[in-house]
Amino acid sequence: MTIAFHQQKLIQHFFDSPDHQYLWSNGDTHQLDEAFRDFFLDVKKRVFMQKTIYWAAVHYDKRERKHRERFPLAVDNDEEASATPLPAVSFTDQYRSRSRELAGHIENPELYDIIQQRPEKEQAVLYALFIEGRTITETARAMSISQQAVSKIKQKSLRILKTQLETIRSFP
Repeated sequence: MTIAFHQQKLIQHFFDSPDHQYLWSNGDTHQLDEAFRDFFLDVKKRVFMQKTIYWAAVHYDKRERKHRERFPLAVDNDEEASATPLPAVSFTDQYRSRSRELAGHIENPELYDIIQQRPEKEQAVLYALFIEGRTITETARAMSISQQAVSKIKQKSLRILKTQLETIRSFP
């Protein structure tokens, strides 16, 4: 079923303007074409903006929920989980004594001697990661340093331990 030219809503809306009616009645087709192009372009812009606003509104809640799941606020955490903070790692006598505690966990005396030669900060990182079983994030938070710093200390320490052990074992 086709709609007659004068029954289309777009055309009816176009001819609601007295200026457009005047152009139609005088038969000035060139100016009428220009006026209709401008009118139609304006309608297309409005429709585009309406659809954009509609879809932005439809997906707003979805994006917000996804954002809240990825980046929860500290206030949103349950109180039981946040009630038990991680103990802070400090380089006091308590962590200086950690190197002595390593002796109970390291069976290889050569490895123990190499670890004893490393700085206290490296020993504390190794102790927290491998003896206490903390993650890099927990260790970084407890030691008040970045995760990258903890990761670099760990990688550097393991590389040094490996090369020194290989050097010791290569000499009979």
